Amino acid sequence: MGRFLNKISAAGLILALVGAALLGASMGDTVTSFKEARSFEDVVQHGAEPGDHVAGRVPFLLDSFASMQTWTENSSNNSRTPKKTSSLYYVLPGGDGYLGLTVHSSSFSQAKKLVDQTYGYFSGGAAPTAELELDVRIARMDDELAEMFRKEMREYYGFSETEIDAMGPLLMAEPRAFGTIRVFCGAGALLFLVGAVLLVLRWKKTTANSRRIREARAAQAPQETRASYDPEIR
Repeated sequence: MGRFLNKISAAGLILALVGAALLGASMGDTVTSFKEARSFEDVVQHGAEPGDHVAGRVPFLLDSFASMQTWTENSSNNSRTPKKTSSLYYVLPGGDGYLGLTVHSSSFSQAKKLVDQTYGYFSGGAAPTAELELDVRIARMDDELAEMFRKEMREYYGFSETEIDAMGPLLMAEPRAFGTIRVFCGAGALLFLVGAVLLVLRWKKTTANSRRIREARAAQAPQETRASYDPEIR
């Protein structure tokens, strides 16, 4: 085991592991980012599938069904900062059903306007004009959010469990900074490649050194004279 570890480059191993972690965290979204983006209008009309890339203006938006709050705790005096809502999860029409849409705090104002305008439009008013522009990926909804979503569908929209099940897998449209994600993916690939090269070079160097040492020891070993006897031929 010690000989094996001696052949491993510590720096190479660390770089390869960090690179692999970055690749694992960003590869899926990087692939999604290169897909041709669908419009939200298309999603509203025809629905969505996991892995879709959707970008542009959101045309309609219904009520929020959950929120994410953040705060900081100070264990030294058992205090914490006031809770802040960092994300709201809205209901978005999609094809024959609905899906979720994550909206972060920077877009809260536009999302609220769009919800109000959507219900006004359904009541006979003008089409929504709020500019809620997002770049998202479509993914399966988190289990906890899915339960909240199902509850919203039952209690507020009047769907039965059977009707909710008929919508298929519950999906969430999640905003992504695809440009930043591509940078992380590229950095991960570079780190992994450099780490792999260092590991290979270290392995080859230590293996070659070990071979030379064995050959030198073999050359210095005392020579033995050996004899054999053959049967006498008469």
